[in-house]
Amino acid sequence: MGGTRGTLGSMSLPEAHVCRNCSEDAGIGGILHEDLVVGAPLSMESLDEAQRLERFAGKYVHDGCRVVEVRRVPSESLSGYAWAVRFVEAEGAA
Repeated sequence: MGGTRGTLGSMSLPEAHVCRNCSEDAGIGGILHEDLVVGAPLSMESLDEAQRLERFAGKYVHDGCRVVEVRRVPSESLSGYAWAVRFVEAEGAA
């Protein structure tokens, strides 16, 4: 995927997608990508799984991507964690 995302609202997204864990998934009809988002607001902790999915989906929709999973993962950031965001890139988006 490539391209820049920058900052939307108060949540900083990766500048470019770096495949941490990308794989072809016939069930979703495309390639499943994963971004690591460090520095999301602490308020993300208080959201349930569906609310986090909705929040990140709103941040990725401008690139034509559909978020399918958000999970907390260990990180060397100050907070000690980051969010792994798995998404499918829409056909024709680049």
